[in-house]
Formats: sequence, C-alpha cells, structure tokens
Amino acid sequence: MSKPLIDVPKEKLQQVRIDMFRKVQREKRIKNRIVSVTFISMLCLSLIFSIRISPTIASQVAKIPGFQAIVSAIAIDKGIRDIVDHEYFEEINVTQSRKGLSLTLQGVIADKSGLVLFYDADASFDMSKLNLEKVQLFQGNEEIECGCTFIRNASNQTYISSSVEYNFLEPIAYTSKDFKAVFYFSDEEKGNIKITLPFSLKNEVAEEKIFTANRTIDVNGQKFTITQIRRSPLKVALDIELAKDNTMQILALDDVAVMTESGERRDSIINGISKGGNIRDGKFTLYLQSNYFDDPASLKVMIGAVHAVPKGEDFVEVDFSTKEILTKPTYFNEDLSAAQQSVSVKINKDNKGKFLMFSDAIKEDGTPLEIKGVTISRDEQYVMETTQFEDYTGKAKIYLNYYTNPIGNNIEVNIPLQ
Repeated sequence: MSKPLIDVPKEKLQQVRIDMFRKVQREKRIKNRIVSVTFISMLCLSLIFSIRISPTIASQVAKIPGFQAIVSAIAIDKGIRDIVDHEYFEEINVTQSRKGLSLTLQGVIADKSGLVLFYDADASFDMSKLNLEKVQLFQGNEEIECGCTFIRNASNQTYISSSVEYNFLEPIAYTSKDFKAVFYFSDEEKGNIKITLPFSLKNEVAEEKIFTANRTIDVNGQKFTITQIRRSPLKVALDIELAKDNTMQILALDDVAVMTESGERRDSIINGISKGGNIRDGKFTLYLQSNYFDDPASLKVMIGAVHAVPKGEDFVEVDFSTKEILTKPTYFNEDLSAAQQSVSVKINKDNKGKFLMFSDAIKEDGTPLEIKGVTISRDEQYVMETTQFEDYTGKAKIYLNYYTNPIGNNIEVNIPLQ
C-alpha cells in the first residue's frame, strides 16, 4: 500500500529556497568544496528541521555524514522532533583531530535538566576497535557532576555518528555558556586518544515548567503520589513518592505515558535514562519524551501496570564463599545460581517482563556491595542475566530491582496544568 503524501507548506518551502540562495551568495568567496558541503548541509537541515519529512527520506538523509545521530534521535523521540521543529537545536560545528582521529561536535541541545551532544568521528585508520571510554563535561573550568550515557563501540563501525547524553543531578545554572567536552578513546594500535572540544551556547536556555500535582493513586491498597510534573525541552519528569505504610514494595511502573487533550501521546524515553532516584528510598522520578512546546490545560497520566512484591520478601541471600543461594522469595520461580562474585538468573523468553532484575546489594556488615556490571546472554529458550559484584567472600542480601507481579493495570489519572 502506498504511503500518504506529505503535506509540505509551499510558503515554507519557498522561504527555505530563498534562505538557501542568500546563504550561498554570502559564501561565494569560500572554496567550492566548502560551498557545496554547506549548501547540502543547509538543504538537509531545512528538510529535517523545518518540514515534517517521511521516514523514507529520513533514512536516506541519515546516511549523510553528520546527520545520522540527529535523524535517529528524531525517529525514536517525539520530544527531539519538537526541539528541531521549534529551532531549539543549536548547531556548533567544531572539529579537532588527534592521532588520525577527527572529531566534530555537530550540535547541542541544552536545558536545565540535561545536555545532549551530537558528534561525528572519522579516522585515517581502521575504527572497528576504537572504543569511547569516557566523556567529561566542563562549564568553564569546573567539571559538571552528572550521569552520562553513550555508545562505547558499535559493531563493525567504519564511521561514528552518535550522541552523548548528560542528565544533571541538580538543575544547572547557565551562569556561563562556555563549555568543553573531553572525549577519551582507546584503540588497540593507536593507544589512548584524548580530544577536547570547546563550545559556547548562543541561544537562550529554556526555563523548566513546574506544576504541582499531588495526586495520590491507590492500587489495591498500595499508594503512591505524583507530587510534581516538570517539563523541559528534553524530557517530562514525573516526581513520585511512595506511601510509607504500604505493605508491599512497589518495584516498577510499566508503560507510563502522558497524553494531552488533543490526543498527543508521549511515552517513556527509549534511548537514555528513563528513571531517576532510588524507588526503595520512597522517592523517584520517571522521565518521558517531552511535550514542552505544547501548552495543554491538563495531562492524562497513563500507567500500564504497577508491579509490587511483599515487603520483607523482596531480596535473595547469597553466600559467595560457598557459591550458594541461601534464600529466595517463595514466589520467585526463575532459576538462580551463584558463582564467584556473580549471581545469574535464567528467564524464559516467554516472560513478558524486563531485565535488570537485581539492584542494591548489602554485605553482612550492612555496607553496600558494589555492582560491577550486568551481562545478558540468550539461547533459543532462555535469557540469562548475570550480575557481577566487587570482590567479596561473605554473605550478601541482593534486592530485586524488577519482578513481573502486577497488582494493577491500565491506570489513568487527569492532572490539570493551569
């Protein structure tokens, strides 16, 4: 079946052509190659950022160096789509090279809650074994403490077009708009490669929109309250508190989304951090795709399922010295095994639940047992999730991060924003 035609406003397209013509005229003195690249870049940006294009065109434009990361982001996050439609994306185009590796910061999205860097990397050598180890962010000379997510290495990579996402622990004050990002790469032949990309923000940084909600939801006697809704260009944040007198430990809220009166739906963030805080502390935050540039009178919060287990039965006990599982909850039907510094759980592929089953771990003396990493392997029938811990030879209590046990489904609540 043929796809419906895209309705492209003729006036807007004409303005794009005029802007393009003026841009080329201003840059006549630049070398022909640079003029050509600039023309193509501006045309692609106009198509991507100013006009709602089809997925087919987007997939073709994504193949052009410099566009893959932003096009991919638009495809999976409606909030990013809104950002570029409203021209909040800020182009940077700063390039630095070292040891045959060329790194270009294409653009930035910045708000009070976080910052996303879109970058490209090309090299005169084989990049298949090139790994991104760390990225530091500085405001002026001060390093910003924040959570950072990025792709370390893509399979069979010959060119990199990707992003680095920072989530600020506290809202940042943009007293200075001068930043630098320090990328640390490693390669088998080239060794360690450090590249610093300084950049300055020119655009105004949008203020966060904060709304008091205080809506308590009772799910079979287990209560939680949506205290605030915070909206920024990069995300919608739902601040949630659990009732202290709950008899069950709420582990997760699945398939959370918000919808405006017009039916515009925003789901959880797919590629990035979707939850902040520790649910066991009684307070946590869920992050959804943003609808910042819309001004609805209310939002409908939709929750697909609430998962909870009895308090006091939300952990397993392990003896790492004997590699034994000492105790596990009576409802826990999955296969558990312990090895040196690791615990594995075998999950049937038919299970509709999520992975990352374990979270906090506590030693016998009450101090935290550090989690070093999680690996997931698959065969035809099972998924094996293995959690690695720091070196330790005693007993430990390992708490559940997720377990499929819905106590309520398809919950909706309307929250006024005005």
